[in-house]
Amino acid sequence: MPFTRITGSYVTHPLDAPERTADWEDFILTCNPDGSRTAMTLSRFPGNSIVRQVMQTVEADFTPRDGFARLYADGRYAGSVVRQVTGGEVTSVVLGPDGAPIDVSAFPFEATREVLGYHPTAAEGWKLMKLDRSVPGVQTIELLTTSLTWNGGTMGHGRKVEMPVEYLGEEDMHVPAGTFACHRFLWRTGDIDGDLDIWVTRKDALMVRMNGYAKGHAYVLARYEETVFPDTNEFGDY
Repeated sequence: MPFTRITGSYVTHPLDAPERTADWEDFILTCNPDGSRTAMTLSRFPGNSIVRQVMQTVEADFTPRDGFARLYADGRYAGSVVRQVTGGEVTSVVLGPDGAPIDVSAFPFEATREVLGYHPTAAEGWKLMKLDRSVPGVQTIELLTTSLTWNGGTMGHGRKVEMPVEYLGEEDMHVPAGTFACHRFLWRTGDIDGDLDIWVTRKDALMVRMNGYAKGHAYVLARYEETVFPDTNEFGDY
């Protein structure tokens, strides 16, 4: 099967000052030969207070498969987490920053309705793909996080949270990277991050724009390049 690679980046800016942009995240998203998708991201908070490196994979229907996240906070390595979904559970492996013994735990996990969170922007829309878009009104997503803070500034097994989300329909979104046909959602995270207005592409659920009203910032797709590699040998048969 063909293999698709999407590369791009995001900027962030205050909602009331779109001219004041700062680099936010770089990503590579691959649509793999088996239909699954993998997102590799590097997120950087302004001032380098948090630097996060993530690789996560979902099945063709966006069911979580596995993931890895590494965190640097306040200039120091804060640990890593590795996860894999097998059957009715997710195994979580935490690698501490100080050489402590590896911490392994397993949690019950219903992959048909629960999702995994790692905090990158590019794949934020993947968490919303288990919602039924034919149902009006508010629905609930069940999320296993990696961090107990709004900004993902800690690393561990995380916790399960439930949050309401409303699907608002299809809408074209214009951003510096281009114009994209999107699904729009309103995600009510409560005390974690307030209301998030989210636009994701209809094909790969790639984040296009997110307005965070509680913190007063937007996260915007600034660069998008797609390459499709055919399932033929570029150098012939040898």
